[in-house]
Formats: sequence, structure tokens, C-alpha cells
Amino acid sequence: MAAQRTPSQTIGPFFHEALRWKDGGNVTFSEPGRRIVITGRVLDGAGAPVGDAMVETWQLSPAGKPPAPAAGSARPHGFGRVETAKDGTFRIETAMPGGDCPYVDVSLFARGLLKALRTRVYLAAEDRVRADPALKAIAASPRVKTLVAAAAGAHEYRWDVRLQGEGETVFFSA
Repeated sequence: MAAQRTPSQTIGPFFHEALRWKDGGNVTFSEPGRRIVITGRVLDGAGAPVGDAMVETWQLSPAGKPPAPAAGSARPHGFGRVETAKDGTFRIETAMPGGDCPYVDVSLFARGLLKALRTRVYLAAEDRVRADPALKAIAASPRVKTLVAAAAGAHEYRWDVRLQGEGETVFFSA
């Protein structure tokens, strides 16, 4: 009898049950900072919403320091986790990260992915983002704009994630 190939395991929508955090979309810090909101949608290659993805964020504090552990909490400061709604939307409330070119690191988990996708959302003008040394390899590419959130008010930013296809968000290797 010849051996047959079997499909690889994939992450299904069931992963939410073990990873849900109450109030995971409210990122806290031990120091004060200007509060902001990042909203957006996760879309697949055809532009359809991904309604069972999980978005994790981590970032520098408002003073530009690595986040410190939260006293008495299992969740560290500077770290958030939300699932997308059926229409693919998500919302993260946080503080503006410190630094010359503020950004938030993002990991995305979704059905069909064996590993999380890693990217960033920059909260600065595109010309400042292109000057970030971390983006040296793609600084001249028009795809840099997929990493830049659009101001949607005094304290709100809009950033959509496209998993593949035209307008695909830039993802980084781990």
C-alpha cells in the first residue's frame, strides 16, 4: 500500500477561544500619554472581510521605552489582542508610541495561516516612514503606503490590512 499525502493542519476559527482577553483592545501603560484609536479591517485577497482573524499589537511606551510588565496582571503594558468582527473590523485603543517615527508592531492570525503574519502600522507621514532605517529594503516601493495609517480625526487612525493580492500589506519575516 502506497503512502498518501495528507493536508497540512491549519489554524481554524477555534483558536479564539483560548486566546480571548477581556478588554484586550484597550492597551495600557504605566505612564501617561496621548490616547489614540486605531481602527481598520482585515481583508482577504479578493477584498472580502476576514471575520475570524485575531490582531495582536505591541509597542513602545509614550516615552519611547520598551513596555514594562504590569504589576499584578497577566497582560503586560503595551500589548493588545482583539479579534475581528464578522465584517473584518477591529479597534485598538492605546497611547501614541514614543519615538521619531511612531509605529505599532502587529501580528495577524487567521484561518489558513500556519504562522502569524508580522507587520507594522506607522502613525506618521509617509515621507517620515520611508526614512525609517527598518524599511531600507522597501523605502522606494509604493507598497510602503500599506504600512501607513490615515488620520481619521484628532485622535483616530484608520489602517486596513490586505492579506494577499493587489494592495497586499507588507509583511516581515519573523
